[in-house]
Amino acid sequence: MGLIVNVLIRLGIFYFLGEVLLFADDPRFAGKAIPIRNLVIVISLSLLFPLLYFLKKKSRKYPLWFDNLYLSIFLLDMAGNSFNLYDRYFYFDLIPHFHGTGAISAVMAGAFGLGGLAAVGLANIIHMVLEAQEYYTDVFFKTHNVRGIGDTVNDLSVGLIGSAVYIGFLILVKRLAKK
Repeated sequence: MGLIVNVLIRLGIFYFLGEVLLFADDPRFAGKAIPIRNLVIVISLSLLFPLLYFLKKKSRKYPLWFDNLYLSIFLLDMAGNSFNLYDRYFYFDLIPHFHGTGAISAVMAGAFGLGGLAAVGLANIIHMVLEAQEYYTDVFFKTHNVRGIGDTVNDLSVGLIGSAVYIGFLILVKRLAKK
């Protein structure tokens, strides 16, 4: 079942990439540098988890569900653009920021064995870098991804909350599995 979900998520990511490349001037995508970002996601970031996992060679069994969780970050973001949810619903972006930072925390802890606090810290550092990238591409390249400093603060805040929730859930699942 995990493999089927993985293939479906990857197909969804490729669909959203194709859509944004074919219709780059569509109002849903225009002015946000989405074609370049999605191309980077498909070519590199969607393969980062498997690459890191196999380089580390922690165990023989590939953690497919953690890969699915990781890939769901990109699928949610790309779907949000495709269905115009970011522009249609002012606070929609809080959902991907909550889920994305939380999911990265859980993947770092569950698949790569980082402690909960280290996983939360690393996930939020990554999130801060992504927020800075969004802000500065708006400043220097005149894209329109950020709705002011309050948007950035809200995104970072829900990312911290997402990390705590996902790590808390992962700890709970691990404890229940021991019983």
